[in-house]
Amino acid sequence: MISRGDRGQRRQAATDTQGGPVEILPFLYLGSAYHASRKEMLDALGITALINVSANCPNHFEGHYQYKSIPVEDSHKADISVWFNEAIDFIDSIKNAGGRVFVHCQAGISRSATICLAYLMRTNRVKLDEAFEFVKQRRSVISPNFSFMGQLLQFESQVLAPHCSAEAGSPAMAVLDRSTSTTTVFNFPVSIPVHPANSALSYLQSPITTSPSC
Repeated sequence: MISRGDRGQRRQAATDTQGGPVEILPFLYLGSAYHASRKEMLDALGITALINVSANCPNHFEGHYQYKSIPVEDSHKADISVWFNEAIDFIDSIKNAGGRVFVHCQAGISRSATICLAYLMRTNRVKLDEAFEFVKQRRSVISPNFSFMGQLLQFESQVLAPHCSAEAGSPAMAVLDRSTSTTTVFNFPVSIPVHPANSALSYLQSPITTSPSC
């Protein structure tokens, strides 16, 4: 017979196989409800605010952290896209105040990952597949449900379409080092040197590179 304590240990072990909270960006972390219930873990990461992307996960430490609740079920009927801009603005407000945001749902797989993907897509002007690969490299278990992926694709068309032609040649996207004839493409928290061929500006096609085309 399995005791209640044994069942709890097994549930915790199952959660631990997903790993701990992961850093997506220096101010943005992704994880599960289990991680959100561990104050010592949040404090160790310097978390100052949480986005709870669920309808039933409690906000355990409302007197200690700032919370943003997004009451969405992990269902193909749920419209999570209506929360994208509000969540993005919240993350930016915490970042601008020098804080760090932990985004979670129940398992840290579908809903919270969707919010993080939307944030990367809008703030870094990248396509869904690029943002997805970037996040998956950090938390391999992410898997937004089919409906959420469709909503992210629709969001991609919204955030990229007005900016493709203008940003492709923008100085914000690439800086030419005249002394070395090397173009550095900036994206997320890193910069990658790209050596141009015949064109004035070359783009590195990688999971974390801003695409020059729609």
